[in-house]
Amino acid sequence: MALRVAVVMGGYSSEFGISVKSGRTVFEALDRSKFDVFGLTLSASGWEAVDGQDQPVGFDAARMAILQNGSSQPVELIFNLIHGHPGEDGTLAIGWETLGIPYTSCSPAASALTFHKAWTNGVISRLGVPVSPAVWTQAGVEPASLHPALAALRFPLFVKPCRSGSSYGVTRIGSLDELPEALQAAAKEDDAIVIEQGVKGIEVGCGVARLQGKTEALGITEIIPKKDFFDFAAKYEGLSEEITPARIPASSSTQVEDFTRRVYEGLGLSGFCRADFILPEDGGAPVLIEINTVPGMSAESIVPKQLAARGTSLQEFTTLLAEQALEDAQNRSFPRIF
Repeated sequence: MALRVAVVMGGYSSEFGISVKSGRTVFEALDRSKFDVFGLTLSASGWEAVDGQDQPVGFDAARMAILQNGSSQPVELIFNLIHGHPGEDGTLAIGWETLGIPYTSCSPAASALTFHKAWTNGVISRLGVPVSPAVWTQAGVEPASLHPALAALRFPLFVKPCRSGSSYGVTRIGSLDELPEALQAAAKEDDAIVIEQGVKGIEVGCGVARLQGKTEALGITEIIPKKDFFDFAAKYEGLSEEITPARIPASSSTQVEDFTRRVYEGLGLSGFCRADFILPEDGGAPVLIEINTVPGMSAESIVPKQLAARGTSLQEFTTLLAEQALEDAQNRSFPRIF
């Protein structure tokens, strides 16, 4: 019989709409000859479930079971496409661990760590991967109280919520006069805030996944925003040019791929992820600016473009991800947080 696979999408964060687009891409790509596919959309109103033909079905969220034809059928594999809370931060994975259901994203602990930008950078720097100098703070802080610490950083600065994605709440500032408004924007997404020194250079994104037991770099995409930086509009509204493969020297490509694999393996990540870097214009080593453990999979997203450039179909890729997740589940005990 075909394996019952649920594609989980939606969530509670500002990224709900992007998550649904990503989830639908994977839902449609999964091989129906191998998988009995279901779509599960989470919102503030609860769960909605559909079968592989987009027809509504019942769903028992406590048991992660499909209610269909008078029977309860537990999900056997989960594709996690929830960007933000409660999917990307590991909250839902705790429940999946308890139920013993394999899933394609990172463990609860790795998800929680990488969803917090400041925590992530603190660990990544110990892996020998450069990160930008930064100041950590909290929502509600008096902006002037940050001036002494920020004096050590060079403008432009990027004010970011620590736990958010798709560039929601991120502001680029060129002077301290812009700091109060930037802090307010970040605080709308999270009460933990990081202020990073900007790095001038070429921005690139590198997809990565463990497939057939091997950590593979999926490709490198050069990102050319038409705005000040790669914000939401640049990512999803066509206000950027994305070139795959990136037009960078072979030595830079090698270093980006090496750093990406180092982060993926060093943090104990799973499934497919994407690491974003700046290649400094002074020729220095690539600087990591973000790691995405549930990256976008919509038509506008980077990873699908990298797969197309390497000649890998979405159907083939999702099959490989499913096989790897099932193999990983056989080689460990449930539940666990790491």
